Amino acid sequence: MSAPEIPITITRGKTFEFGFLYAEDELLYLPITGMPSKAPVRLTVVGHGVPDGWPVQVTCVKHPVELNTPDDESQIAKLVDVDTIELNALNAHCWKAFSGSGLLVLNKPMNLTGWHCRAQVRDRVGGEVLFTWHSDPGESPDGEIEVDLAHSAFVLKMDAATAAALEWKRGKYDVEAIAPGGEVYALTAISDITVADEVTA
Repeated sequence: MSAPEIPITITRGKTFEFGFLYAEDELLYLPITGMPSKAPVRLTVVGHGVPDGWPVQVTCVKHPVELNTPDDESQIAKLVDVDTIELNALNAHCWKAFSGSGLLVLNKPMNLTGWHCRAQVRDRVGGEVLFTWHSDPGESPDGEIEVDLAHSAFVLKMDAATAAALEWKRGKYDVEAIAPGGEVYALTAISDITVADEVTA
């Protein structure tokens, strides 16, 4: 699968954090055994291992049928405990009671132990480097990338003072994940990055 274009905007003088979830191609199909809360929807999925904020789909539920996720959509799972997730955007108060079973479908979160991540901003493809991020401080990057093991995510960070001092307004960037064995994978395609002005300083 090709990496997607993901345009991002940094606001001058504001703290910037932008996370990229990283998953395996393998899909997990986890049994749903109950719905202990209707508003918001909470689902019992024993030993689910789903990170907080992970995209999921609900399928094969007979009642209430409205609980099933449309094919081209997803819901964001909120971690409640090891056996329960919450779909905060769903209100099942007026739906039928949960009966039978169903499946929670998601891409398997990648174990990011030993991984690194890097990114560059250039004025154009192949042009001048304007800003760098790296998860390894030894690379002397301009900004930090956090490897978030709990959420299977890489988080680009820039503090407010650094964002205030940026002298460029737009450019091109991409992000690469580096596996423990040295393999390099694209997290994004070449994408636009913009620096917006602030009003409150």
